[in-house]
Amino acid sequence: MIAPRLGRHAVASVFRLGSCQFPVNQQSLRYMSKLTSRSVVTSGRMKMPVFGLGTWQSPPEDIDTALKVAIQTGYRHIDTAYSYQNETAIGASLAKMFDTGKIKREDLFIVTKLPMIGNRAEDVEVFLRKSLENLKLDYVDLYLIHIPIGMVNRGLNVIFPKDEQGNLLIDHSTNIVEVWKAMEAQVDAGRTKNIGLSNFNQSQIKRILDNCRIHPTNLQVEMHIYLQQKDLVSFCKQNDITVCAYSSLGSPALLTVMKHRGFSTEGYIFFISFKYFFYTLS
Repeated sequence: MIAPRLGRHAVASVFRLGSCQFPVNQQSLRYMSKLTSRSVVTSGRMKMPVFGLGTWQSPPEDIDTALKVAIQTGYRHIDTAYSYQNETAIGASLAKMFDTGKIKREDLFIVTKLPMIGNRAEDVEVFLRKSLENLKLDYVDLYLIHIPIGMVNRGLNVIFPKDEQGNLLIDHSTNIVEVWKAMEAQVDAGRTKNIGLSNFNQSQIKRILDNCRIHPTNLQVEMHIYLQQKDLVSFCKQNDITVCAYSSLGSPALLTVMKHRGFSTEGYIFFISFKYFFYTLS
């Protein structure tokens, strides 16, 4: 086992390494996860390591050890989100590593996401600034709209606001085009180098493309052998948008079949990533 439980998320592919008991070729992982000239590039604007470390469902108390092991193993792509509520732990861990001089900020590709409670134009800067404060960073490499649905903002720490009956408080006035314009302003201000989307479908992406000044560089979606998203991936290729897969291992049943047939999780992810040309979070 390479690392403690890291979460089921996969960027460009984010893996849940702690749940995978298959051998991993560390030399290959180092090569694939570092920012190199062979990383997938979006029209020369963005270089993102093909494999990333996903931190969804990673409790803050496990983050420090997980990040240390991941960086030592060769990971350079770290994926988080405001809604994961572990940015502060990630920031503290990164700060300690930066202080040692063994890794520099420019060596890493760090992704975070605008929460649903921030899906209003006036809230985008507020939440990105808060994420940067949590992460102890001046900028992130990629900022994503986490989900194209807005929720009522009942406070910065109320991630999933609900009414008295326990129903989620959806903000039906959400305008993703106006939110995107506010995202563009964050690039102008230097708080993020690139902006993108997560969990958007084709029609929602097209609305952004038809009204954008800064092109989305990446789409992060669930994608695996059971949910191959071929039409969506094709659409993104046609529109010069790279794709990043999360939950890329699909299910425990798939891992069992792979083990029985002598395949490693690494080999499976390599094959799928290059066959369909997308990033993966582990």
